[in-house]
Amino acid sequence: MDGINLNNNNTGLSDIDLSGEKAAAAKITKAYELYASGQIQEAVNYLEADSQASNTAYAQVLLGNCYKKLGQKEKAISFWQRATDLSPLEYAAYLNIGNEHYSDGQIYQAIFNWHCAGSACPENPVINLNLAVAYDKLGYRIKATRYFEKYLKYNTNKNSPEYQKIKHAIANLTAKTDFYLKKSEEYKAQKDLKKVAAAYLMLISTYANQPNIYTNLASIFVFDKNYEKAREFYSIVYLNFPYSPSLLLNLANMEYLLGNKSYAYCYYKRSFEYLTESTSHWLQVKMKLAELSSVTRDSEIIETHLQKAKEAEDKCLYEVAIDEYENYLILTESHSDEIQQLIDKYKIFLNPEPFVVKMLYNQISDLMQAKKLHAAVEVCDRIMTMAEPHTKEMVYAMKCKVECKKVIIAREQFGA
Repeated sequence: MDGINLNNNNTGLSDIDLSGEKAAAAKITKAYELYASGQIQEAVNYLEADSQASNTAYAQVLLGNCYKKLGQKEKAISFWQRATDLSPLEYAAYLNIGNEHYSDGQIYQAIFNWHCAGSACPENPVINLNLAVAYDKLGYRIKATRYFEKYLKYNTNKNSPEYQKIKHAIANLTAKTDFYLKKSEEYKAQKDLKKVAAAYLMLISTYANQPNIYTNLASIFVFDKNYEKAREFYSIVYLNFPYSPSLLLNLANMEYLLGNKSYAYCYYKRSFEYLTESTSHWLQVKMKLAELSSVTRDSEIIETHLQKAKEAEDKCLYEVAIDEYENYLILTESHSDEIQQLIDKYKIFLNPEPFVVKMLYNQISDLMQAKKLHAAVEVCDRIMTMAEPHTKEMVYAMKCKVECKKVIIAREQFGA
């Protein structure tokens, strides 16, 4: 995606509900008007003169934006950081902090903060575009493609030059994959596995997010007894896409054949949970676990998984970090609240929508009972944007939005 740049001067403000603090809200609104009109120092003076107004996450973001405009970058960051301390869901602060890290060349710190922002507002197109560009710069093609796709999904400004550029780039790549897919079918008909594999490799080099192609490649390499490459492609699917129990078992078998005992044990252990007791696969895996159980007593090997998890964290490879932390817990046969919290956090980083949808779903009834109908409609809209079709959250949000809109219209027309 060459030519797509981040606008690091575009500091944001999130849409925090300040209705419970009317006096503070009025002052913050006034301060924002001053900021928007270019009266930056006046906005700072106005906010800092009132401790009640300034001691909110929203105001801290605004103050940070003001100091950024005044050229005081470090002070701006301190206010944005203060905003995240006051409200962990203050996504605009994380977004702005990430922008500053990125402009300073600190790409991993930028990605971490953008993931924090995305954990609160996954549907924000700027966050997704920033992550896409950053991961693309690092060469993490699957992750970059995923966030470009999210950007296109969530961006409502379909006519912007930026949106159109990315949309056309994705469309062109998709057209190329169709060509290679047809070639692979031709080679299949000819039973030429080498040419099929070559076509598959061209497919994923053109468009990275194709889990079935990685699985097919792995199968070809198993047939060719190239277990190293087979393991590589099974691992890509396991780490980056939804996977079946059979894929997990295949991955375990590859690790076993390659002599990677600790990984084989961990993947057999995971697959064991999916298998029906006393079946042939269940018995085979049980025997493999018994054979490999000595790795659970090898502290040196166990520590390597913990070290690899930390190294993956540093490179923002959160899928790998989760895997290695879970491997560590499996091998130690223990529970760690600290490690589990990291695992849970990174799972939200990688797939924040279900977490946010659940959180919003639990807010609807409270907002309706408090007669905050406009806020309820906004929450319903967010759920409808992110939730999977036909889920209880989607259905409930659609129903509640209709009810709220009816009441709002009645109030406007009849003063009810």
